[in-house]
Amino acid sequence: MKEHGLNPRIKKSPFFDKAVEYGASEFHPYNGMWMPVGYDSPVNEYWNVLERASLWDVGVEKCVEIAGPDAEAFMQLLTPRNISGIEAGRCAYVFLVNQDGGLLNDPVMLRMADDRFWLSTADADMYLWTKGVSVFAGLDVEINTPPVYPVQLQGPRSVEIMVDVFGDDILDLRYYHWTHGTTDGIEVIISRTGYSSELGYEIYLLGQDRGGDLWEILMAAGAPHGIAPGSPNRIRRIEGGVLDYASDMTPDENPLELGLERLIDWDKDFLGKAALEKIRNEGVRRRLTGVFLDGPALEKNNEHRWPIVSDGQRVGFVTNSVHSPRLGRNIALAIIDVPFDANDAWLTVETVEGVRNAERTTLPFLPSPPEKTARLR
Repeated sequence: MKEHGLNPRIKKSPFFDKAVEYGASEFHPYNGMWMPVGYDSPVNEYWNVLERASLWDVGVEKCVEIAGPDAEAFMQLLTPRNISGIEAGRCAYVFLVNQDGGLLNDPVMLRMADDRFWLSTADADMYLWTKGVSVFAGLDVEINTPPVYPVQLQGPRSVEIMVDVFGDDILDLRYYHWTHGTTDGIEVIISRTGYSSELGYEIYLLGQDRGGDLWEILMAAGAPHGIAPGSPNRIRRIEGGVLDYASDMTPDENPLELGLERLIDWDKDFLGKAALEKIRNEGVRRRLTGVFLDGPALEKNNEHRWPIVSDGQRVGFVTNSVHSPRLGRNIALAIIDVPFDANDAWLTVETVEGVRNAERTTLPFLPSPPEKTARLR
């Protein structure tokens, strides 16, 4: 463990010890916590998610709670998405932008009550951002970080495991909804959400005391269904066109460039609205797209964004790339200048494994299975 530099300054989730016991061998700092990101090979973990079920310690998804009489008004100030019709019991994918329209985070929002929201955040400190905004907003809200720690159970067999652990009522849980659950006296919140492009659930442990017990319960129930521990799988999420905060999106990108305009309600007032209106009116200068990269299977991940070049001119960059086992091709998410995202100009990518020719394509590379969003009962 010493080679990973573990120390008290970076915290561990209630599932961390079990993750290590079950073979986690690589860890990344994420929201001030250690995130287990490697058990088996990425390809084996990929097939686990596609064919069976995978259990992930994602307790690093720091939960920010917004509560109080003006909670809805404050939440609407934070995001361009219209959240007024999202009632208690539902979730929503939202994004937060700064005053320049740059993306700060893309959490899953859970509406816990009329006057209370949770934000399950990506790797950026949204507690400090929301706390700072609240100082000047003039709204009656309280901002906290409750002791809430999720694990994700993802894959086609996840529903069977959830039924075995939490009962048949889980079949009534619709996509992007949440419910309460209990197993062996352990209280949880369950949402039908996830980061895999497959059918799956997030199980939010309330408190820190029984993370190991919950892990063992899920692993035992999942054994007949081929469950394996894993981590958010990079291959599957890129195939599905699922963006990663801090690599595919940063404050240097805005939601219009990334194809998120459908989630902006221009009739609402929100932070960054004037900047985004200016970008909309002038037209975006670059866009997110998918590309295929030729040549043998890429073996190295992007440590940095890879330049995209056309006729000696830099016209964009690759944010993330992998080799897709199902497609048998190298695939990548890229941000390319307009009009090079759509014209016939020849593109090359300067990867760490040499220059590769690039072919544009639409996203996603591979869609989600129908059961991901279907009503299960």
